[in-house]
Amino acid sequence: MSDGTTVTATAELIEVATHCLVAGLDSPTLRVLAGLDPELRNDEIRPILDSALSELAIPTPNSIEPWRQLASGGQTYSRQPTDTIRFEIQPADGSVGGHEVLVHVNDTEMTSMGAGMGMDPFEILIPTNRLVAMAEPTRTPIARCDCGVYGCGSTDVTIVRVGDVVHWEWHIEVPMGHGVTFPADLYDAEVARIAADHSWERPEDTTARTILEAINHAALAEHGLKVSWAARHHENHDLFGIALWYGSGEYPNDVGYQIFLRVPWQNRSAQQVAEDVAGIFALPPEKWPVTFHSTKPGITTPPPMAGGRWKREVL
Repeated sequence: MSDGTTVTATAELIEVATHCLVAGLDSPTLRVLAGLDPELRNDEIRPILDSALSELAIPTPNSIEPWRQLASGGQTYSRQPTDTIRFEIQPADGSVGGHEVLVHVNDTEMTSMGAGMGMDPFEILIPTNRLVAMAEPTRTPIARCDCGVYGCGSTDVTIVRVGDVVHWEWHIEVPMGHGVTFPADLYDAEVARIAADHSWERPEDTTARTILEAINHAALAEHGLKVSWAARHHENHDLFGIALWYGSGEYPNDVGYQIFLRVPWQNRSAQQVAEDVAGIFALPPEKWPVTFHSTKPGITTPPPMAGGRWKREVL
C-alpha cells in the first residue's frame, strides 16, 4: 500500500493524462497512463511516464542540459548570454605562496565565494589553458581551500560552447545557485588575454612556464609519465627542478614513482634552461640523469624505463 502523498501525486498524474487525451493529445502509453491504478508505486509509474513523454517528444527534466529550462508545452529555452567574466592573477596568501587566478562574474569575485581561493595559474593555465570552451563539455577546477589545497575545499565548473555562447555550471562548493552564460566572442577574448598575460610572473615562474611549454608531454605519456611540477630548487637556488610522475600510486596496492631532474639555472635564460630540459627528455629514458623515489614504503627498485644513470633518492 502506498502512502497518502504518493497516492495523491499518482492521482494527479492520472488526471493530467486524462485531460491531455480529452484535449486531443494522444499516444498509446498516454492512454495506459490515464488508466493506471493510483495505488501504484512511483518506481512502477516512472517507466510508463517516461515512455509517454518519449512518444510525445516531450523532454524529461533529467534529459535537459542544465543551461536549458523546460517551458509549458514541452518546449525548452536556453539561458541567455547576459553575464560578463574577467580573470585576474594575484599573489596568493603568504602562507600558501604562488599565485591565484581570480574569477569575476558580473564584477563579483567568485573563488572567494566558492572554496575560498583561486587556482594557481600552473593548475589551469599552464601548460594547458583549461578555461578554453569547446563543444564537448569539460570540467575544470576553479577554486581551492584557503589552505591552498584543492580537495580540502573545491569548486569546479563545467565549461561548454553551444553555438555563439559559452555556459558555465558550478559544482561542489558553489558560489551561486545557478550557472552563468557569456557571449562566446567576449569569453574567448578574455580567456586569450589572461593566458597571454605574463606580467605576474617572477623569474622562476617564467622559467617554469617556458620549460612546461617546451617539453614533449605526448612523448612522456608514451612511457606512462607526466609532469608534476617545475620549480626552483628549494635548497639550492642555482638549480631548477622538474618532477615527473609514474604509476597510479593508489596506496597501498600500486607502486608510484617521483622522478626528479635538476639542471643549472643561475645566469641562464629561461629559454636556455627549457631547451636543456627538453633536450634531456628527448633522449631515451634510460639515458636521463635523474633520481627516483617510490611512494610505496620499502620499494627500492626503479621504474621499468630506468637506466644506469638513474639513482635512488631518499626523501
